[in-house]
Amino acid sequence: YILCTAFSTTSALTDWSSVFYSVIYTSVPTIVIGILDKDLSHKTLLEYPKLYGVGHRHEAYNLQLFWITMIDTLWQSLVLFYIPLFTYKESTIDIWSMGSLWTIAVVILVNIHLAMDIRRWVFITHAAVWGSIIITYACMVVLDSIPVFPNYWTIYHLVKSPTYWLTILLIIIVALLPRFLFKVIHQIFWPSDIQIAREAEILRKVTPNLRSKPDEDSS
Repeated sequence: YILCTAFSTTSALTDWSSVFYSVIYTSVPTIVIGILDKDLSHKTLLEYPKLYGVGHRHEAYNLQLFWITMIDTLWQSLVLFYIPLFTYKESTIDIWSMGSLWTIAVVILVNIHLAMDIRRWVFITHAAVWGSIIITYACMVVLDSIPVFPNYWTIYHLVKSPTYWLTILLIIIVALLPRFLFKVIHQIFWPSDIQIAREAEILRKVTPNLRSKPDEDSS
């Protein structure tokens, strides 16, 4: 944005949006998932203690994964910035409307990005992730209803247009598609020990149900 505005001091985001992004919009899902989410059950870890060796072998975090994450982050930021810019290039919306679109798009993007890495979904996890998006919209509606703010009434004009919703959908798909394909290919062809143990846990839960069906039919 600074490059496009020739290093001017203008900003597309309000001060409240910048503060709320870290304090309200994205903080709760990170805390909740960091506390509740887990790769494997305690039973599996006690049965196969060698799974803890993943950390010692630096398989979960290493220099290669660091740079892959940095490239993925750069890609997502470029998609987030340029898709709305090109979509509304010939339109007459102001910069505050564009900033409002960027704000909600980045909140949805980071929450869905986080959701792709969640292993165990519970009610609190759903409430934290999807509730964060709802709270963001609620805060934007309140802020955009205050006449003294420069972004007054912008959200109300944007949500009426199908272009607004299609732009957000396009951002999510294009930004997360490389990460999704990478995760799928990596887990299929180069599964880690934790991934194999996780699939074994799922099979243990499914197998008893499959075995009980013949008994029910025969009875």
